[in-house]
Amino acid sequence: MGLRDLERAIERGVDGVLGRVFRADVTQLEINSRVQRELDAGMRAGAGGDRVMPNDIEVRIHPADADRLDDSTTTLQKELIAVARKHARDHECTFEGPLVVRVHATDEAQRGTIEVYATAEQSVDGTPPGTLVYPNGFRLDLTRVKGHIISLGRDPESHIEIDDERASRHHARLRATDRGWLIEDLGSTNGTRVNGFRTTAQQLHDGDQIAIGATMFLFDAS
Repeated sequence: MGLRDLERAIERGVDGVLGRVFRADVTQLEINSRVQRELDAGMRAGAGGDRVMPNDIEVRIHPADADRLDDSTTTLQKELIAVARKHARDHECTFEGPLVVRVHATDEAQRGTIEVYATAEQSVDGTPPGTLVYPNGFRLDLTRVKGHIISLGRDPESHIEIDDERASRHHARLRATDRGWLIEDLGSTNGTRVNGFRTTAQQLHDGDQIAIGATMFLFDAS
């Protein structure tokens, strides 16, 4: 048993005793805190010295505790994804791979306790994690696009077709590198901007805004 496994076992033992004695209700705030602690515990130095956090998070609570929460487990999963992303952003970290959060209500968990496990699961082909958020809120997981190059432009053959007359047919491309995702302008007429500044090629970081014509995308490094 590793040190972190031992710490988890002790935490579960203490939480189990307190849960049986006090029957305290599990709260969203407590779950958030436990997820953040597991992310911190799994933080390490990645390629090029960047800090990375585990990307596969599992939360286990008792069904009675799940019923008392204001949100369903599906809504809770979405909220925890937002919590994890913000925590990584605040610590200037990225994730080991695409961020996945699962919440299980199971009788195997003791009532009044929270079990959280955070592990690193990289994509099968080694593609770095990354999500492109469209203006309408749609999220494109870049690891699910075949190949390591994603084209953007007005051309219907583009991976991401942009219906904007100020965009060129072959405007820009996203390229996977061992340090993450790079955006490259392909000699477009009106240029590609990242965070308001025109660029020919730039490494993308969490929260970067990409403007192609009047169309704005948000890059999420998970």
